Amino acid sequence: MKKVLVLAMVLLFMSCNTAEQYEKLKGEWVCSSWTNVATGTDNCNNNVYFKFNENKTYASKIGGDDVTGDYKIMNNRLYCTPKGKLEIAVEMKTFTKDTLELMMSRSGNEELLTLVRK
Repeated sequence: MKKVLVLAMVLLFMSCNTAEQYEKLKGEWVCSSWTNVATGTDNCNNNVYFKFNENKTYASKIGGDDVTGDYKIMNNRLYCTPKGKLEIAVEMKTFTKDTLELMMSRSGNEELLTLVRK
């Protein structure tokens, strides 16, 4: 019985934590920096925008590409599924009310995308 109670408490804590993350994520975000870790090159160029909606949909603009889709948060990862494409997962390295740092891999190169609330 104790194990069931402990498991229920852990699940409740995790769901509350995830609910808080969804609440914190919703809104508009713009690129502060997008650094290739190996070279130090910044790919931001002020051309990255994300809008995360309360209904777990998102819109993004990276360069000239406009994308919409669905998202979810699980185990400190942000999963985005663009319409008609495969799911993309990135690590949420830092996540505060005003800053979101995403660690990702592009063509095998580690990159750190820093978004700030608009």
